Amino acid sequence: MQIDYNILITYGGVARKLPKGAIIFHEGGTPLFYYQVVEGSVKIFTSNADGKELIQGMFSAGQSFGEPPLMVGKCYPTTAQTLTSCVVIRIARENLLEILKNYPEITEKLLFTFAERIYNKTTAAQVWVSPTPEEKIMLFLKHLNVHLTSATTDLVPYTRQQIADFTGLRVETVIRTLVRMSKKGMVKIIDHKLYYQ
Repeated sequence: MQIDYNILITYGGVARKLPKGAIIFHEGGTPLFYYQVVEGSVKIFTSNADGKELIQGMFSAGQSFGEPPLMVGKCYPTTAQTLTSCVVIRIARENLLEILKNYPEITEKLLFTFAERIYNKTTAAQVWVSPTPEEKIMLFLKHLNVHLTSATTDLVPYTRQQIADFTGLRVETVIRTLVRMSKKGMVKIIDHKLYYQ
């Protein structure tokens, strides 16, 4: 969801420039702010005791993240970290609630954003419970293909490591599986870039 930058600033929003790898909030932390990416990209993930990550979502310019725990007043179930150097605007929960009260169209956009995220979580769960690496990767790519809007929709914009982090697989398994899938004609690998249609 995107709230107009000027509205956020008017209601006390503060933009911060963050380096690549900066932690915006930690799993278990108390949510105090609404966050929206102005420039760059951010990932939301969970990790286990061994440090293995499971990416829950990636957000770029114009997208917000971390709203559900903020709205229900519960601890963050994930960690947010910058993937690139970023500019992120944040605004206190109370000020966000004022915006939602004064701009019903933004409240409606938030509702649709939540509905889309619930849908995406359901499709992600299908990936996680798929029995084979090939099925996991195919479901991930099919889901991704629905959301790509660029002119080069067949270029997969994620690294092998990020695909592993989305699917819960090891990067070595992703690499081997993609090579097999390429030989079967399910994907194309050209100059180490992955393509899917």
